[in-house]
Parts: sequence; C-alpha cells; structure tokens
Amino acid sequence: MRRSIVAAGAAVAALALTATGFLVTRDSEEEAFKKSARSARFCDEAAPLDLRKTEELDSHTRQHVIEDLGRMAPEDVSEDFDRLLSWYAKPGHGDEEAARKSSYRVGEFIERVCPEINIGGIRA
Repeated sequence: MRRSIVAAGAAVAALALTATGFLVTRDSEEEAFKKSARSARFCDEAAPLDLRKTEELDSHTRQHVIEDLGRMAPEDVSEDFDRLLSWYAKPGHGDEEAARKSSYRVGEFIERVCPEINIGGIRA
C-alpha cells in the first residue's frame, strides 16, 4: 500500500515537472522571439489585424497576413497558424472547435509579442 502511494506521488510529481517544463520552455521561446529582430518584422506584418484596422481587411488579405505570420512565428505556435489557415482555406471542413482554439491562441500570441496590437476579444 505504501509503495503504491509513493509511486502515485512520484507519477504526479513527474507530470507536474513535465507540464511546468513545457510552460517554461514555451514562455522562454516566446520571450526569446519577442527580443529578437524578427519580432519587429512580425509586428509590422500583424498590424493590419489590429481591431482598429480590421475593417479595412477582406478575408483574402487576412488569410495572407496570417500565412505570412505563420512563416515567421516560432515553431511552438506554427501548428495553430497552420490549423487556422486550413480552416480559412476550407471553412466547415475539419474540427471547428480546434480551429477556434487555434484562432484564439494565434491572437493571444500576437498580442503578447506585439502589445500595441489589439486583436479583439483576447487581451493577453
């Protein structure tokens, strides 16, 4: 009985360390990206997505902006950019809930890297 409690405790500790390590790694990658020269170009490219300018964008242009941003973004968020682009390319195909979550994560990433940009409904 005591061994199973110790084993369970060790498993929980290992999971916690893994999750914490992932979050720390993700945050440090994001911070490194924010401090890199690439972030300025990224933010310039993302500027048309700002809530104050978004009315000027048609869906085709928005899709191209997100495509360009996805190429510039760090690897840890590129899957979300890809999923969102797939949804734009074929609305109604694929997992809509996953596309919505990716849309939110993309917006959140943009707002954290580019604090002057307000995507709307996110405020990271």
